Amino acid sequence: MAIVVAVAGAGDVVESGLRSILEGAPDLEVLDEFPHFRVIADVVVYDVIGAEIDDGAQLFGFIDAQLSAVVVVGRPLRPDLAARAMAHGAATHVSLEADEDQILSVIREAASQEPGFQEPSTWPQPLGADAGLSPREVDLLGRVVKGYSNLEIAEQMSLSPNTIKSYIRSAYRKIGVTTRSQAVAWCLQRGFEPAQDSSPPVEGRAVS
Repeated sequence: MAIVVAVAGAGDVVESGLRSILEGAPDLEVLDEFPHFRVIADVVVYDVIGAEIDDGAQLFGFIDAQLSAVVVVGRPLRPDLAARAMAHGAATHVSLEADEDQILSVIREAASQEPGFQEPSTWPQPLGADAGLSPREVDLLGRVVKGYSNLEIAEQMSLSPNTIKSYIRSAYRKIGVTTRSQAVAWCLQRGFEPAQDSSPPVEGRAVS
């Protein structure tokens, strides 16, 4: 039985690209219009930049309804938007930079879960201990999640920017991520406190 998928969000060229990927998968059925009054999607693939248009009203509505698993497609330059969605209860997150196989794999996995389901956190205190994170790395990642830039973190922690980059490289390696948006999603799924506003963190290379 085909997995019914809907695409929502910004409605721009990214949505067209996502549709092209999904329509090429034989086990997926992509809705032409959404919301559809007769059909409930198994998975809603939401381009997170759409949350800027209505301050997340549509996205949070999909999540709160718990009728479909919501897969958030994060924009590399706006990890804060994906972070808000994950904190609100989106099923999972995939980067816009992910390849076709990764995107399809995430959607299939989300379809196998109950709508609104999130893997429960099993990470004991202190936060991040099972990943081998040091207290300083946990502190640093907490500031990354809150949207601070490397320079701001360096000033707050009274360390040099190069030292901050070294800590970030070490922390990313331990938690198995390579980008800031992936790090934010990883942290939010494990109980880090999210940012209190929607100010975008500075996105850069893998150690940014």
